[in-house]
Amino acid sequence: MPKPKKDSTLFPGELDDKLCLNCGFPNRKSDRHCMYCKSSLFVEEGLVPWIRETYYILRWRWQLKQGRHRIDSPSESYLPILKLLGYCIVGLTLSTLGLYLFSEALADSSFSSGLIASLFLYYGVLTLKSVFIKK
Repeated sequence: MPKPKKDSTLFPGELDDKLCLNCGFPNRKSDRHCMYCKSSLFVEEGLVPWIRETYYILRWRWQLKQGRHRIDSPSESYLPILKLLGYCIVGLTLSTLGLYLFSEALADSSFSSGLIASLFLYYGVLTLKSVFIKK
């Protein structure tokens, strides 16, 4: 069975609609409120409303782009696993180094080396805690 051809009359070259700045839903130019989220489509004049509108448009485009990147790249599913593994390695390395330096500082009776070792140990434990304990 052959595929049906797309009807070009359904997609005219010029779209007679405006995007909602809140949700991005296309609305007719005659509408005063968005048909999807019911927010106002009234366009104010002046510098402050222009800055606000530009901010909302750029934020909407950024959110749209973030969603597209998540859909397009299947390798991003490995990113949280690699991130978790990296944090574990950094935390274990800092903790181990802190314990080693602390034992060396106790053997040498060095106060400054003990402070540095305790900082390494603290940051290592804090990193491991942030990996395993969720907020």
